[in-house]
Amino acid sequence: MIRFYKTPWFTRLWYPSLIWNIPSQDSIYLTFDDGPTPEVTEWVLDQLNQVDAKATFFCLGKQLEEHPEIGKRIISQGHQIGNHTYSHLKGWKTNDAHYLEDVRLGEEVMKEVGVTNNLFRPPYGRIRKSQIKKLDLQTIMWSHLSWDFDSNLNVNKSIAQLKRAKPGSILVFHDSQKCFDNLQLILPEILSHFQAKGFKFEAIS
Repeated sequence: MIRFYKTPWFTRLWYPSLIWNIPSQDSIYLTFDDGPTPEVTEWVLDQLNQVDAKATFFCLGKQLEEHPEIGKRIISQGHQIGNHTYSHLKGWKTNDAHYLEDVRLGEEVMKEVGVTNNLFRPPYGRIRKSQIKKLDLQTIMWSHLSWDFDSNLNVNKSIAQLKRAKPGSILVFHDSQKCFDNLQLILPEILSHFQAKGFKFEAIS
């Protein structure tokens, strides 16, 4: 199995209108998908707080609906929440009307916890161009993927690859129970590494 830790150039070329990195001289952008999840998201927030890091959480509407108190904590600590659809649909396998409705449902839940931005990330990074055109949202992809969801992951290799990120890079992690074991090993290393290099961790706005 081929793992691309850094997003291939041809993928960016296929979706030129989407955001793959953010111009910056000294900031890294940490993002967390699929939460909020009790214990996991709370652990992530504690880790971020220790180094005064800000991040962006692309939340599932159904998760946020079940755990609004965690969503409110995310916002209160200065982080951003973005829409990750309501039920984690894969755009390539979903007709446009159903997909757009799922995004809308997710957006409604976001508003209930106080989200005011228009950030969006498609689950799996899979979205049709026709769906992009119909979404009036700022679609955020990534430059580096941690692969923390892979139970067979070589954690040391993941850490080494993520450490190659440069200013403006967008890194993807997952604050889900499935990924927690890997995340607990990877995230502290990444935070420590880039903090020592003088980088800042900013939320996407």
